[in-house]
Amino acid sequence: MPVVAQASGGPTALGPSELQGLAAVMRLLAQVGDVDALLSNHPSEPHDNRLHIGYSEAAERLNIPEKWLRERISTLPHRKFGKFVQFAEEDLRAISDMHFVNPGMADRKEHESAVMSLQPSKRSRKRF
Repeated sequence: MPVVAQASGGPTALGPSELQGLAAVMRLLAQVGDVDALLSNHPSEPHDNRLHIGYSEAAERLNIPEKWLRERISTLPHRKFGKFVQFAEEDLRAISDMHFVNPGMADRKEHESAVMSLQPSKRSRKRF
């Protein structure tokens, strides 16, 4: 019969190989940052730490041609560092929101614009 060692109530000293294994596990957890991703065997996507991106990546993320962005840059939110145009995450979201279309809202906008066009001017007339 095999001899089973009894567990003592106090802490046990770890050998060098156990410490190396524990250090390797800690490094993996620090790299992954998420235990679920480590356990699911799916590599986590690399996190992009860049604050700003250029035309090509912005166009790719918005799924539009880069030329479209370049032609309309004067009307779109962006950052400018000297001659360099850059986009932040907020800029991309704002550009997307600027071009939101809700077909049900078209009738209301037409009605509001018709009402606005009928309102009198706030300028007073000179009376003679």
